[in-house]
Amino acid sequence: MRVCFSRPAGTAFKVILAGALSGLVCFGQNSPQAHAPQASSSPSRAAATSASSPQKVVMRVGNEKVTQAEMDFLIQNLNPRVRQAVAARGRSVLGQQYSMMLLLSRKAVNDHLDTSPDIEREIALQKRQTLAQAEYRKLEGQVSVNPQEVSAFYTAHKQEFEQASVREFIVMKKAPGAAAGAPGLSPEQAQARLASIRKAIVAGTPIAQVTKKFEVPNEVIIEPQPRTVHRGQLIPALDKVAFELKDNQFSDPVDTPRAIVAIQVLSRQQPQLKDVSDEIESNLRQQKMQSVVDALKAKTNIWMDPVYFKTPAAQASSQAAPQEQK
Repeated sequence: MRVCFSRPAGTAFKVILAGALSGLVCFGQNSPQAHAPQASSSPSRAAATSASSPQKVVMRVGNEKVTQAEMDFLIQNLNPRVRQAVAARGRSVLGQQYSMMLLLSRKAVNDHLDTSPDIEREIALQKRQTLAQAEYRKLEGQVSVNPQEVSAFYTAHKQEFEQASVREFIVMKKAPGAAAGAPGLSPEQAQARLASIRKAIVAGTPIAQVTKKFEVPNEVIIEPQPRTVHRGQLIPALDKVAFELKDNQFSDPVDTPRAIVAIQVLSRQQPQLKDVSDEIESNLRQQKMQSVVDALKAKTNIWMDPVYFKTPAAQASSQAAPQEQK
């Protein structure tokens, strides 16, 4: 759960604070003295709080002091895009937002909002989520995938990585009951139009000429440039034939609720192991992590009230049963 609060409109960093706080548990709960460097007249202590020292105080909000280390931690927990924005535009706006958060959180404590049951539950939930994420990262760091496992997976699932270069043709159907002049064709007209397009391409007509002759905005859509698809990317009826047809063959038209669709398969390619090794490693790592989590669940007694956690379908069925008995 992200910690978020209302921000003044017009700020250039509207998403900074929400992103920055996503990695933190809570703020304003520690005693100011816990973070404040102790004053000392010792030259060595003064040197320790120099401009390069993490313990240097870089912000004060009332009696609360914020060190460079705290702000650096905040910046490190920004998502990469926002962190780049901070690097490019400076830390001033982030500092202003953070100081406002400290100010409001301190006032909330003074107003005893921290003792509200809902706020206590929210803080507890945030703490649990942060701890769970930390534990997940720790377990993830213990999972390893070696090159032999990657190679073995590729060999066993080689066909799944096959790619096809296809061109798609879509002829929109007129919606039932649509007014005259509405975009789309009748199913019969759509089938005939698709057949004409196919005939022109088989006859060797350049795709640019076919597109110019047949394409109609919001009605007939032709992909002039082929695109590469993986298994599972197309609708099931087309996905199967995309990896069965020979080069330059057309699929049979597929009738969908809104259009008649067909594809032309131009070629198929089999990526090499080096091209998909990162993807395989990531998938294997996720599988191993899921096994770790499943094993952890299996060793823990988890019970959920079957009535409270009943699925909507089960609820509808149980509600309908008494009526049927009548």
